[in-house]
Amino acid sequence: MDPPPACRRRENRSDYSVPFGGADYQTIEIFLSCRGLRKMDLLSNTDAFVVFGLCAPETVPFGQGRGRRRPTASAATPTELGRTEVVRDCADPEFVTSFRVEYHFGEVQEIVLDVFDEDVRGSEDLRKHDFLGTARVTLGQIMGSYWNCCWRDLKTGGRIIVRAEKVSEEEDRLALRVNGFGLKNKDGIFGKSDPFLAVSRVNGDRSWTTVWRSEVVMDDLSPKFRESQIQLRKLCNGDVDRPLRIEIFDWNRNGVHQHMGLVETCVREIMTRPSFEVMYKNKKKKGTLAVEIADVIRVPTAVNYILGGCEISLMVAIDFTGSNGNPFEPGTLHYRDPDGIPNEYQAAIAAVGDIIQEYDTDRKFPVWGFGARTDGAVEHCFRVGSHDEVVGVKGILDAYEETFRRGITLSGPTLFSPLLAEARRQVRKNSERTEQSYGVLLILTDGIIDDMDLTVDQICEASDEPLSIVVVGVGGADFSGMDKLDGDRGPLISYSGKLCSRDIVQFVPFRKYSSNVSRLASETLAEIPDQLVQYFTKREILPNYPVQGSSLDGEEKTYCSKY
Repeated sequence: MDPPPACRRRENRSDYSVPFGGADYQTIEIFLSCRGLRKMDLLSNTDAFVVFGLCAPETVPFGQGRGRRRPTASAATPTELGRTEVVRDCADPEFVTSFRVEYHFGEVQEIVLDVFDEDVRGSEDLRKHDFLGTARVTLGQIMGSYWNCCWRDLKTGGRIIVRAEKVSEEEDRLALRVNGFGLKNKDGIFGKSDPFLAVSRVNGDRSWTTVWRSEVVMDDLSPKFRESQIQLRKLCNGDVDRPLRIEIFDWNRNGVHQHMGLVETCVREIMTRPSFEVMYKNKKKKGTLAVEIADVIRVPTAVNYILGGCEISLMVAIDFTGSNGNPFEPGTLHYRDPDGIPNEYQAAIAAVGDIIQEYDTDRKFPVWGFGARTDGAVEHCFRVGSHDEVVGVKGILDAYEETFRRGITLSGPTLFSPLLAEARRQVRKNSERTEQSYGVLLILTDGIIDDMDLTVDQICEASDEPLSIVVVGVGGADFSGMDKLDGDRGPLISYSGKLCSRDIVQFVPFRKYSSNVSRLASETLAEIPDQLVQYFTKREILPNYPVQGSSLDGEEKTYCSKY
């Protein structure tokens, strides 16, 4: 069969770009691989995966002076940020899963890499897998190494290789579908190969890092691979001329995949050439890869929507339950010091509110309280202050003070579901007025939620609405239960079985970042931009063109023509 004469191109409607401002940190992407892992099973090689953890530099607790950074983080407990895929039956795995972290200059940020051999397929419980060893390395050591690459030996044998690269702000994706024709057969005269593709990008030291793999097509020497969307950032870090290798392998159950040939190219060539000859050993031509679809899909950013007039509305909710302690006793979370020293709620409002208010279009927002007795009855969503909306962070703090002057009794239980229902009502009302509006609910609370099931139900329903939720934990309580609300480990499922369509909750423990405003800002806002974009793009709502005279006017031509 002859390959098609040309690849098909798709139209795109969103040709926008916005330059990003500078910061005291860089976003870097970390790639992992291992060499010479110990064989833990008698009949097969290692089924390896890596648990990626990050140690945050410790600071002096809130109220005990300015935070002082430790010179090393080696004793700190890491926070798990994710896990790689499992590479089966391979002593030298190349992991496709990568990890994006913020590299802060002048801070000791240590990553902890625990390597395991999977024993119970699919189990999240690490105790059910063989531990192969751990490695610790700071981001500074990685970025200071030759070509941003270093390695650490593992106690049981072998080593782990860590490679980092500064991430471009490229969010666009390459929609790619290729077909193979007449590929090399590695299964003899009685069988056919089971091909899959592996794409690698070149590094500064001329080594190669695998960044994507296709599905396996069984028993077919002329496979038709499914269309995939690959982030340009991951594929080539925004450089469409960066050398790539498309390697074809014959999949084998034992994990030892046989090489069937390769193509050396770049994104620009993939988009302009209809086909490539597959080169086998000794530069022999063996088959063809035909490009059926190769198209850059423009992915808008949150900045595009905001410059296009998207209205962001902030809503604030404050915990007035009895677990905060007697507000007239020094040391409790709501105690207002006569000398004007802010309590933790006031400090959190000032710090976090100052960050999030920048997202609000008019800096006017409602402030609600929950869990207190007002006029004798416990209310789980009541107005804080005298007005339906307040202006700026000062307005929130003034309304907070006014609530205590008016007289309330801290009570309980701690219920989130009434707050979420009111926030959903607000964003629906805003959506009726303008299609491009989005809400952010900031909840400041000190502890355990007493209506977790109803809260999960509300979050699952809200995931289909223009809303993000930021929960800030105030005080030193155990906030481990909040992890259930954060969808980083997988989507929430409501009691009725509804699957959360997107992750809309971000939890931030205030004490952990109270002495570092820049880290507090990045943690608080980390997920809101992506959540906003996910909501609008899922509904095929593209950003409006920016208002005339905005800074975007001079950027659009560059963006549209850079390919």
